[in-house]
Amino acid sequence: MNPTSSIKKFEPFTFKSISEFEDKIKKLELTIPISYETEILKTAVKLEDIYIPNRLSINPMEGFDSDKDGTPGKLTYRRYIRYAKGGVGLIWFEACAITENSRSNKHQLMITEENLKHFKELVIKIREICNQTLKELGFSNECVLILQLNHSGRYSKSGGKRFPIRVYNNSDLDAALNVNRQDGIIISDIELKELEDIWVKKAILVKEAGFDGVDIKACHGYLISELLSARIREDSEYGGKNLENRTKFFLNIIKKLKNKVKNDSNFFITSRLGIYDGIPYPNGFGVKAQKNQTFPASVDLTEPIELAKQLYQLGVRLINISAGNPHYTPHITRPYNTSVKDGHLPAEHPLYGVSRIMNLTSVVKQHIPKDMIVVGSCYSFLRQYAGYVAAGLIQGRNVDICGFGRMAFANPNFPRQIFQQGKIEKKKTCVTCSKCSELMKLGKATGCVLRDSQYI
Repeated sequence: MNPTSSIKKFEPFTFKSISEFEDKIKKLELTIPISYETEILKTAVKLEDIYIPNRLSINPMEGFDSDKDGTPGKLTYRRYIRYAKGGVGLIWFEACAITENSRSNKHQLMITEENLKHFKELVIKIREICNQTLKELGFSNECVLILQLNHSGRYSKSGGKRFPIRVYNNSDLDAALNVNRQDGIIISDIELKELEDIWVKKAILVKEAGFDGVDIKACHGYLISELLSARIREDSEYGGKNLENRTKFFLNIIKKLKNKVKNDSNFFITSRLGIYDGIPYPNGFGVKAQKNQTFPASVDLTEPIELAKQLYQLGVRLINISAGNPHYTPHITRPYNTSVKDGHLPAEHPLYGVSRIMNLTSVVKQHIPKDMIVVGSCYSFLRQYAGYVAAGLIQGRNVDICGFGRMAFANPNFPRQIFQQGKIEKKKTCVTCSKCSELMKLGKATGCVLRDSQYI
């Protein structure tokens, strides 16, 4: 996909009708399918022996509202109860840190043996409310709950201050964080080996907490994501030009975990996978091996597709696809109407960014086994038209489930509105104003400042 001059021009969301929206898609020559047959979103998805009730999901969005020890706090309960009442078939819980020094915020969730009982209580509560909601809406299958486990890597903090745990040096990423090379560390192979086992231990806790699945997070520039692009990490068994080395840490965790839970058919392993960083070679994943490229780099999905196939061979049957690094170039991950304070508007139309992730996701889906369930993302910019696009994507078999993040902050009832009214209520949609991202950057509890009085 090569953007034309018209695509390069940024324009905010100003569409007053669906026809005006469709006209812009045609003018920009983009592939964004639309279907008014939203009933298709009510169909179940078979994931081995599990049936996910419908085609809508809550995607992981960090709330930074845990207690200091990582225990789900009052606002955590509030957010997930609101999600559970919305009617989605799949709730993908946000990034939960595997260790204290891997947290990106002092109020990021963190699961431990000491607070395991509190996670159990949260799961029981959310499952009960979600299943009750699904039954009221006419769905016969029960909800599926996944917890995402993460190490923040270069976005980690220590004592409330940034302490980058890098895989390799990258001055551009440091500049975006306003840190120097001497800040933090380059993680060693020995430390990575130790983290493999820690990750597995925490995943077992996720199982014991009652979740249906665990997500080994591999996107958005965090530790595993950065390892996937670690071509310049020399003299390391976890880096270099060889894809096998760069995926070793990630796949080792899954292999070890799979061995631990192989006799439990009620618990599965999944991953939110970043398939395209946009960062030029050699520091980008899913980009062409060409030097002297500018951002965003040309796409090459050879390695991401190979990785997805390897995940399948290890028994993974569900992946959630994303792209970009929201700490560096957020418009790749989540196109917006307004940038964060002191941010900038990209030199492309937001619909091009939406189309990019949709098309990349579709390409990956076409090249992996048919029974690998794919969750897509990047729909919130579409506002009240998002349900029609989701229906178009499902109808065209471009994706199996459509996951919403920012929209869930603003309007957790968006699934119920689609199921009952055929569309999302215009006056309740996310307007991609980036205020939730600003709260995140400030280290505050995250939510919608426009639609939710809790965060105003």
